[in-house]
Amino acid sequence: MPPHLDGLDEVPWLDHSSVLELDELPTSFVVLGGSYIGLEFAQIYARRGAAVTVIEPSGHLIGREDPEISEAVADLLVGEGIRLCLGMEPTSVRSEGSDPAGGGGDVVVSLADGTEVRGAALLVAAGRRPNTDDLGLDTVGVEVDDHGYVVVDDVFRSTAPGVYAVGDVNGRGAFTHTSYQDHEILLDHLRGGSRTVAGRRTTYALFTDPPLGRVGMSEGEARRAGHRVRTTRCRRPTSRSPRSRPRPPGW
Repeated sequence: MPPHLDGLDEVPWLDHSSVLELDELPTSFVVLGGSYIGLEFAQIYARRGAAVTVIEPSGHLIGREDPEISEAVADLLVGEGIRLCLGMEPTSVRSEGSDPAGGGGDVVVSLADGTEVRGAALLVAAGRRPNTDDLGLDTVGVEVDDHGYVVVDDVFRSTAPGVYAVGDVNGRGAFTHTSYQDHEILLDHLRGGSRTVAGRRTTYALFTDPPLGRVGMSEGEARRAGHRVRTTRCRRPTSRSPRSRPRPPGW
């Protein structure tokens, strides 16, 4: 979902789909948005040799995570040479040159503090909006909220009888794992079971390397929900994980 940014409509920019269609590696790569999709592609392109800058207007990456988790991910990315511009609001964007999407030109993002960030390609990863505008949902009584998500109850019933909405379109998770679990909850409901989305433990992953996995609430979410929280931390180097060990020849 592109942000309201002066000049954005006048420059070629990439989203999570069109970025996969590039057939040449940009020498420099600017990512607008420091969350899941933005960070995954930032690391991919940095490891292939592009100079990558991530712009995140808030004070830290992946804002739904606890600060110490966000800081650990930031340290990982900075250690790989990725430049982070945190807490800097983009104000405008312009192109300089004839081909800012693939080489021979630049996309220039101006920030509120006067800084300019240049790159041969710009990935806009500022969130996604469901494509519900042209489905005619209002003609059958299916309500959507202000963000375009279908309004559902705890078993994914919409406001129209017999119509259910699962996956990214309902705004109850928008992750691969939660979307998959939606169908399990719905099937259980249709078979007379008692499972609801209110009772699930949210599961998702950030597919950087190493990846970040999340099951259930973060510490901050638990405290905001009024729970008494006891925390335990176990710091274990990634090198101790079997996944990080070199494969033997012929594996």
